[in-house]
Amino acid sequence: MRSTGYLWGGLIICGILIVVLILRILSLEGRVGSLNAPDGAATAALKESLNRVEAELATAKELAPGLGAYMTTIQLHAAKLWFAAKAGNWDLAAYELHELEETMEAVKKLNVEKNGVKISNVMDAVLQTQIAQLEKSIKQKTQPEFQKSYDETLSACNGCHIDSGHKFIQIVRPTAPPVTNQKWEGSK
Repeated sequence: MRSTGYLWGGLIICGILIVVLILRILSLEGRVGSLNAPDGAATAALKESLNRVEAELATAKELAPGLGAYMTTIQLHAAKLWFAAKAGNWDLAAYELHELEETMEAVKKLNVEKNGVKISNVMDAVLQTQIAQLEKSIKQKTQPEFQKSYDETLSACNGCHIDSGHKFIQIVRPTAPPVTNQKWEGSK
């Protein structure tokens, strides 16, 4: 009799546990269903928020400088770099080289492709080769090495212009300072 009592007690406990588990499952199914059910106000607010973010992103893209603006900035810093080095103002040359590098890094972030040429890859290659040589020549403060690495940098730029379908853009050594309100010689 005792064993029968234990058996019935165990069956009752198991039955209660089964009922509790079924109720819990039904409760969870209801919660999952409510998560999947569209809530008109919440969905509308989410869509409105998404539309606002997309509009802000589009505005930011429109306001951001394009490749041409960055290339003009590169050209300006390259010209200032030339005149600083030509005057033997190696501190200014190093500064302009750094500005040139920063602008080239910004161009890389554009991820622009022109006629099959990935401009980011070109910028990276020029930074690692020609710009590195320019930096070395500036640290050595040697005009011949600087002029050689400067000309090689211009050649790399012009090669990219040709490859990307812009062969009409040819960059050369500057013959006149790009700005007239800067002293190129260093302080003594």
